[in-house]
Amino acid sequence: MGQNIIGGLVGYIVLFTIMFITCTIAYLAMGPDVPDTSQTLTRGGLLMTDLTRQELAERAARLGHPVQTTLEKPETVVERVPTSFITNGGIYRVSTRPPDRPRLYILGVWGKDGIKVLNNDAEGFFELAGKGGLNLTSGANYVAYVTTFIESTRDFTGGPQILKTIEESWWLPSPTPGESRQREEVIAKYTKVIEAPKISKESSTTVVVYLIRDRALLCMNAKVEKDGRIQISENVLEPEMPTVMLR
Repeated sequence: MGQNIIGGLVGYIVLFTIMFITCTIAYLAMGPDVPDTSQTLTRGGLLMTDLTRQELAERAARLGHPVQTTLEKPETVVERVPTSFITNGGIYRVSTRPPDRPRLYILGVWGKDGIKVLNNDAEGFFELAGKGGLNLTSGANYVAYVTTFIESTRDFTGGPQILKTIEESWWLPSPTPGESRQREEVIAKYTKVIEAPKISKESSTTVVVYLIRDRALLCMNAKVEKDGRIQISENVLEPEMPTVMLR
């Protein structure tokens, strides 16, 4: 009886060992599922990934109030914006919380200590692109670059709404009968027109964006130059939409 039990245990051990060795060989053949650190260097390396909140606050010290003060408050929300189009920089959204008035600060960072407030500052965004290693290698990069530019150079308290469909417009919450009729007319007119930002059919470096700014529905053509600067032309589709006011 004892020999049978021992024999069974030995069998289980042998089976487990074989399974372990098999899995280990397969794992080594595939390679470990870890990031390639050579492509995620930071702190002055080739590429920048994330800064810690403390590191961001240290850079923002030179900006003073109100950005530095806002970053020091624990309730403030800090978010990293995806920026696949730059290799040595990043963009951060810094959002205030009550009891402070709603404000959104957009911070561009690059290199070892570069930092700038991007709100209402197109030149600051282009400086980030130049010093942060702009790298536009695909249509998706161009689209991301242009839409990030639009959203990052917004006002501190409001900004344009980039559309993917006309239905997602920020309509007035309590429209009058006339505004309701206008809404239905606009939806019917532009349902098959408005679409997500995309590369223009005429140029591989121009991005077409539909957006609402100051209640006007616009079609924007944003041409990206080799140095990262953006040349914009706009066509007003509807001068005053029944939507909330956006800057």
